Amino acid sequence: MAPDDTTPPEAGHPRATRVWRWASALVQALIVVLIGETGVQLELARQAEEQRALVLAHVAGVRARLETELNSTLYLSSGLVAFASARADLLDVDRVNDLLSALYKTGRNVRNIVIAPDNRVKWVYPLAGNERVIGLYYPDNPQQWPAVKRAIERRGTIVAGPVDLVQGGRGLVSRTPIFRADGHYWGLLSLVIDWDSLQRTAGIIADSADYQLAIRGRDVEGSRGAVFFGSEHVFAMRPVESQLELPGGSWTIAAIPAGGWSTPYVRVHALRLLYGVIAALIGWFAFRLIGEKQEREIAREALASLNSELETRIDARTAELRNANDELARLVQTLRKTQTDLVRSEKLAALGALVAGIAHELNTPVGNSLLAASTLTEQLRQLTRMDASLKRSEWNAALAHMQEASDIIQRSLGRASELISSFKQVATDRTTAQRRRFTLAGAIHDLAVTLQPSVRRTGVTIEEDAIADVKLDSYPGPLDQVLMNLIQNAVLHAYPGGGPGRIRLSATVDGGWVCIVVEDFGVGIPPANLSRVFDPFFTTRLGQGGTGLGLHIVHNIVTGTLGGEIDVQSEPGRGTRFLLRLPLHAPLQADTTTDH
Repeated sequence: MAPDDTTPPEAGHPRATRVWRWASALVQALIVVLIGETGVQLELARQAEEQRALVLAHVAGVRARLETELNSTLYLSSGLVAFASARADLLDVDRVNDLLSALYKTGRNVRNIVIAPDNRVKWVYPLAGNERVIGLYYPDNPQQWPAVKRAIERRGTIVAGPVDLVQGGRGLVSRTPIFRADGHYWGLLSLVIDWDSLQRTAGIIADSADYQLAIRGRDVEGSRGAVFFGSEHVFAMRPVESQLELPGGSWTIAAIPAGGWSTPYVRVHALRLLYGVIAALIGWFAFRLIGEKQEREIAREALASLNSELETRIDARTAELRNANDELARLVQTLRKTQTDLVRSEKLAALGALVAGIAHELNTPVGNSLLAASTLTEQLRQLTRMDASLKRSEWNAALAHMQEASDIIQRSLGRASELISSFKQVATDRTTAQRRRFTLAGAIHDLAVTLQPSVRRTGVTIEEDAIADVKLDSYPGPLDQVLMNLIQNAVLHAYPGGGPGRIRLSATVDGGWVCIVVEDFGVGIPPANLSRVFDPFFTTRLGQGGTGLGLHIVHNIVTGTLGGEIDVQSEPGRGTRFLLRLPLHAPLQADTTTDH
């Protein structure tokens, strides 16, 4: 601050000079007092903001934990709603109980799950203790019908509560209407969340050693709703508030420090005493200590502090964005690795099944060869022990037995050689994606010979129909994998109860293309599933060994590596046909060693 530039009185008036000096000192001291008090107020404001920032962090943590727990529980029902929407008419007691059981065991804080087709409760899980709910018709229940009607009209999930439950405790009730694919209302899915369990898993406490917490917005009415957690007086104490969005509305979360918004009076008094002393000193040395330079320094320091704060905020925000991007990149890499691992596991499982089948099939010719060789050895041992008086008829009989044993050994080893040769070619092609020229008929025959032992045990046979004698410049390994996946898919899905059954392979040439047909005569595919059979992770045997990747892998190989097209035709009860259209010369791949 600048010194007082009032012209001092003349030297001939000492009293006036003293008054001017004291007035000048008093003005400077008052200025310092005002500055000091402003500093105190700023310090109080800073401390208050720091205190509110801590409370805000606590509220944000509570909101994040509640949001995580509620979303992880509420969104469990989305899969069941989608399943019921698509297959509402196919729901039965066993299937629904299995779905509800899986959903109940997967979700946390779930008290019970209710499905009410046409607004009448038909399924409840768990049933124990909830038997009276079966048959409840919501329009006849004045306590629940308004909320149900609101959910139907809104065509979306609505959360109500917390409410006192008949079974004891408190709970949130999530009601989700289910609509058929044509848009018509089918029924209602209700999910009861245990409020006490939710508090424990989210780790929220109304009165802790550091904070007082309260939540208002019963029935997700936000700031207009009643306080259902903590004390209502928290909302009257200028709390830090945050909105938690829920289906159909929101909650308002508020918090204050455990002892209220406190002011450090001892420190304030010490600061005031300090600036009083400084004011006296500055008033005494006003003309020497207060100047324009100090003003510029204070302004410069304030500007530097502001710039530093802005840079700190920018750096913090940049670091948050970088961390978020890194986390997303890691998530995408994890998903890709998971899909690659699943594909590799499916390939190894298929190759393992081939090895097991071939080993089982080789037992017969190898066993026959061992038996015939043992017989032949024994016959020769007996001949060497006989004396020279051997009759011609005995010699001829011995020769006939040895010839028969030799024939058995030759046929058995020929069969074993054929099996091993076919398996060797198929196994080599399956483990590499090398491009080469090969005959289509030979590749299909080798695959059929290799798969026949394992398929035969299920009562299903593989038939090779008219197969064009044509050479392909392509990738036999991926082609074997496609045909093997289609055959195994037919064994698993076309004949779920086992044989007898047939799988027929045929191929024709159409210009520069070859058309391969893999067909079965089993149960067929429902029309609703035909458009989804090539989707990843779509399977009708969830939990029964199906991964939902077999036909997805087939589609990717046919349209990618082999450069062709694939289509499926099916009629329930009459079987399924997969039609592959492949070029005789497959397109070149950038990396032919990639795993499929």
